[in-house]
Amino acid sequence: MFEKFTEKAIEVVKSAQIYAIEFNHEKIYPEHLLLALLDDSNSIVFKTFSVYKIEIKELKQDIENLLNKRAVVKPVEFVSFSESSKDIFIRTLDIAKKLGNSYVKPEHIFLAVWDYPKLELTNVLKSKGIDTEKMKAMFFSILCSNKPKKIRHPEIIEKRRRNDKNDSIISMIENSDSAKIFDRAIAKLSASNYEILGTEQIMQSILEDSDSNLAKSLAEFGVTAETFSSKLNEVSSRKAEFGDRQIIFTPNALKAIMQALDIVREEGNASILPEHIILGILKSKKGIAYNILKELNVNEYLLEEKILQPIEKQVNETLYIMRLAKQEARRIGNNVVGSELILLGIILEANSIAADVLKNLGVIVRDAREVIEELIGTSEDYNTSEITFSQRAKLILEDAWDIAKSQNKTKTTADDLLIAICNQPDSVAMKALSKLGVDALEIRQGIKNRITNGGI
Repeated sequence: MFEKFTEKAIEVVKSAQIYAIEFNHEKIYPEHLLLALLDDSNSIVFKTFSVYKIEIKELKQDIENLLNKRAVVKPVEFVSFSESSKDIFIRTLDIAKKLGNSYVKPEHIFLAVWDYPKLELTNVLKSKGIDTEKMKAMFFSILCSNKPKKIRHPEIIEKRRRNDKNDSIISMIENSDSAKIFDRAIAKLSASNYEILGTEQIMQSILEDSDSNLAKSLAEFGVTAETFSSKLNEVSSRKAEFGDRQIIFTPNALKAIMQALDIVREEGNASILPEHIILGILKSKKGIAYNILKELNVNEYLLEEKILQPIEKQVNETLYIMRLAKQEARRIGNNVVGSELILLGIILEANSIAADVLKNLGVIVRDAREVIEELIGTSEDYNTSEITFSQRAKLILEDAWDIAKSQNKTKTTADDLLIAICNQPDSVAMKALSKLGVDALEIRQGIKNRITNGGI
């Protein structure tokens, strides 16, 4: 029942439980919930009563008088919910939905309690000349006007740096673990009388390496060189591989590889693996190869988990930092990871040279969070949608990847990410650092000094 309740709403319920125990009641009643709601002097509930010149102390006393009339038992250690309380919790979900909220807040509990037909407190207030219906309407109006707006991340509207995608892909697969996969795939073009590389040739090439762990994993899902080729022979048109343009790669093969590259950068790997290409095909959800996987009834979720497990065993700094950044996005009710949350992820990771450099410059988690929340805003709603990256964040991941490659590293590190952030002077991350009194020159010099001294 409470999986849709915010932390503050759950705190109200816990506080109501304590009140019930204090009154030696075996059950939690609506009045216990009201007492709990009135404990927070900064809440809308508290302020609404204040507008009506109602003394909170007197109101609490009235509620306590009503509770004292209920049957008292011997001291209790555990209380259950009364039917009226259960009914109220169900109503809160409908109220939250009407107000456009995904989760129940304390205000929703108050409205459900206030609208409960058997609430004796309303009669007490009416006897004092208070219009409870008008009060409820005003409270509802306040909540509607305070309806949370979705955070629009400032880096979402930025234009992504333009480059030649084909040149980028060619350089990406050279000298990588996937080079032989593409060599075999390109060889298949002449055999099939095609001039443009598609997802089906890439998939066939991967499956031909039957001794690889990836091919064995795919075989567990019924995807072998034989079953795939059999399905491929039934395909009479390559329409699924093309959009309006014809390029070196089919549009959908290009999309799948670009998706794979995004995954590689988020993980902090410096080379693209065949596993990443399969993940890219699954993520793109387009093309002949993907259509065949669907026809073979492959469970995409299970296959993705199977592929990711061996990759994620080699957890590195970047992957961990990205996870922390996504956690921070959910904490502030956002579904976008921008440059500033990557910066926060570096600080939270705490064990890298980059984190030490920031710490020595006086950048700590508490201050960084405060400045970042001031710059991009927060929402009280817990965000359940898929986490995406801002264009600026993608550029930082791309730059960090290039920095690692230029130094012949096998993985990107927190240092590469922080240098990449410094290369984006207009990013939210650099604005946050500026507010914290730190500039790019100090960071670059700090990292250079640590690396020169062997990380000491």
